[in-house]
Amino acid sequence: MKSQTVVITILFYLVTTLAEPDGTIVQLERGKIQGIIRKSENGNDYYAFQEIPYAAPPVGPNRFQLPQEPEPWEGILNATRNTKICIQANSRHDYLEKSEDCLYMNVYTPIVPGTKDNLLPVLLWIHGGGFSAESGIYEYYGPKYIMDHGIVVASFNYRLGPFGFVGTDDGTIPLNLGLKDQRFAIEWVNKNIELFGGNPNQVIIVGESAGSMAVGCHILSQKPDENLFHGAIMQSGSPVAGGIKRNNLNTAAFDLGRIVDKSFSSNSTSELLTVLQNADANDILMSGVFGEVAIEKEGIFSSFGFQGFIDKKYKQIPVIIGFNSEETVLASPFINKTQLKEIDMNPTLLISTGVNIASENRQTVGILYKQVYVGNGSFENDIGAYIRHNSDTSFTTGTAKQVELSCTDAPYYFYQFAYKGELGQQMDYIDKIPADTGKVGHAEDLHYMWDDTTNSDLSQYPEEDGLMLHRYVKMWTNFVKYLNPTPEPDPLLGNITWLMSEPTTLRYLNISASSEMREHPRQFQQIKAILEEYMEPPFDSYS
Repeated sequence: MKSQTVVITILFYLVTTLAEPDGTIVQLERGKIQGIIRKSENGNDYYAFQEIPYAAPPVGPNRFQLPQEPEPWEGILNATRNTKICIQANSRHDYLEKSEDCLYMNVYTPIVPGTKDNLLPVLLWIHGGGFSAESGIYEYYGPKYIMDHGIVVASFNYRLGPFGFVGTDDGTIPLNLGLKDQRFAIEWVNKNIELFGGNPNQVIIVGESAGSMAVGCHILSQKPDENLFHGAIMQSGSPVAGGIKRNNLNTAAFDLGRIVDKSFSSNSTSELLTVLQNADANDILMSGVFGEVAIEKEGIFSSFGFQGFIDKKYKQIPVIIGFNSEETVLASPFINKTQLKEIDMNPTLLISTGVNIASENRQTVGILYKQVYVGNGSFENDIGAYIRHNSDTSFTTGTAKQVELSCTDAPYYFYQFAYKGELGQQMDYIDKIPADTGKVGHAEDLHYMWDDTTNSDLSQYPEEDGLMLHRYVKMWTNFVKYLNPTPEPDPLLGNITWLMSEPTTLRYLNISASSEMREHPRQFQQIKAILEEYMEPPFDSYS
């Protein structure tokens, strides 16, 4: 009997080990997942696990509620491809199922999962899309070019639009559910990434556009005694630049309730929740109600925006932060002389809605803004000046202010991405870009970092574009590994040393074919002088 038990034990051991000979099966707390082996740019194997549940589907009683742990599953879960993204109106994803059941994680690792020695640093990606679109799927954020650099990469989906950013200030429908999904995903990585060979003590959160703004929100929310992440990279977005709401936080939620149920007239948030949980998902999606990132009365997302960086109640960590050389340049073909003439006549339109300036001073500030960009001229005759203003208002001024406020307390590596190449995928607009503006529009830098299927074959592009991709990836992965983008001289990077920024000159790296350190980005000092004379509390936005 004893020998029979030994034989059974040996057979069980052989079955369980032979079932996982190539590292593509990983045992998580909730169940097993089956991944797939893919190839890096250099032909090295890496292990890809796609569509891992990091939270329960936010449907039924979980709709408009905090993320919950996923239920355990039987058997081995297929984690070899992405099939679902969060429900959205974006047509770019029509080949995928758009669903409320969308809270999934992707993990890519260059070492055999389960390796306990020499755990690797982790790049955790938060996708952009205006908090209303896009996803973290492999097809748009493939790690092919990153996997040869000795780090683990993770990406995920989070609730978007009204499903993620409509709430009530009493907590019946929690505010900022999309951000809370993100935090839940960060916590999942801390608990599970070691199973994939990742080091939970070396997690760097990285995002672009709305994802970058979200990274800034998470920086502000991490308390000094927390260790959820240890560095951050912010590409083209900062919560200092605005887009955060403080007052009338219930308005969007009740508007949504009355749109999806014409008979709803109550002021009860609990009755509102019932209406919204019973509504058709497509009715919610097509309601026209979005919601916003909100400053909460209490909790982890109560210190936000410009004021949050002034208060400095958060954990100081190293950061790479920057912008593209003309973020809003792609709007060039859609700006007409009638719009510009109206702005010339009413320059208060140049002031962001989130900037708190007394009504009696708004005309003065508008005129001063106009003088910064056109002097005594007009926007009607200088579309480039208007584009520069829009880029600064939406991106660069707030980003520069975050650097100024923070770089004395933590290492801040400030940059401008100024390389214009075919790989950026936006060359159709090049003949419409005014000569006196920067050339690199919003999101072009992503093509120099991720394999998004359009850039899988670099031989189809100029050699200089491929070189820029390899430089960009090298600096970003250096930071993930060493919290320094240029830890030592490197011929690939032109042996440049990317110096930390400092508040008096706001020095930054101009990333181009010949990268160099520069000082005083764009019109920041002029706009700063105006804002600091006329801005009043509350300080939610700086642009």
